[in-house]
Amino acid sequence: MIKRTLCFTSPGRLRLHLRQLLWRGEDGREASIPIEDIGILLLDSPLITLSTALLQSLTEACVAVILCDRAHLPAGYLLPQNGHTLAHRILFAQIQCSEAKARMLWQQLVCAKIRNQAGVLQTWDPETAQHLLAMASRVKRGDPENLEGQAARLYFAAFPTNSPFLRARDGSMPNAALNYGYAVLRAAVARSLVAAGLNPALGLHHRNQYNAFCLADDLIEPYRPYVDRLVLDNLPAFTETADPSTLTPENKRLLLPLLTEDVGIASGTRPLFNALQLSAASLARALQGEQKDLELPKLSCE
Repeated sequence: MIKRTLCFTSPGRLRLHLRQLLWRGEDGREASIPIEDIGILLLDSPLITLSTALLQSLTEACVAVILCDRAHLPAGYLLPQNGHTLAHRILFAQIQCSEAKARMLWQQLVCAKIRNQAGVLQTWDPETAQHLLAMASRVKRGDPENLEGQAARLYFAAFPTNSPFLRARDGSMPNAALNYGYAVLRAAVARSLVAAGLNPALGLHHRNQYNAFCLADDLIEPYRPYVDRLVLDNLPAFTETADPSTLTPENKRLLLPLLTEDVGIASGTRPLFNALQLSAASLARALQGEQKDLELPKLSCE
């Protein structure tokens, strides 16, 4: 089942009613959505109130709730504490993961990311795309040569913007669009990890005592190019905004279809939201020694 991404940006109240999320705006308008249909809930207004009963029901349904800050960028996540019946066994496997296995799994993630970046560029810059594919084939366990970083520099430099593009969190457009898309994607990745019984804080490559989502920052890598492609497909809408550092509500709506994008994975095509579940589940199995290769997305621009 394809889960829905909901974004509320105006003042109002959210509450639970008969297993439905009920919205009532300040203008008196109401809407209701079944809890089980929701995957991501974005709250982008300080004037939204919601009930504890609703939050409890959302966590039971494994819905990721995202809170936005004053700059309208995702600032915090609410995720369920217990997302899997075998959570303890899987957590133990995470803790016992050897350095060699972590390096092997990171190699797979980096290879998939660079190949998907090549897929994004195939339409605009086939030459750089071929160069990226060659780099992906040279990635070793643990990526000791940092080919991921080298590929990123080539990749973003090839973005078809009017002026040379520099990827920077606080840079000009389309940086703000990329930041927003990555943040939504990160929440979806964290949700999938929790649902698979994994602890998002215990990473393979990313290891930071101040980061509660290290594993999410690992698994997100091969999915980032799907955000990039969506941003590039709507580039004029992002670059023509009056403030180059701020997204308009219309800009954000262009990014909400991200989780329903078609993704080639395993034996078929799945919505990105469902593909994340397959990737997270395969990672849990790999950590438990039940399989070697992860199920990762394969992006094509054809």
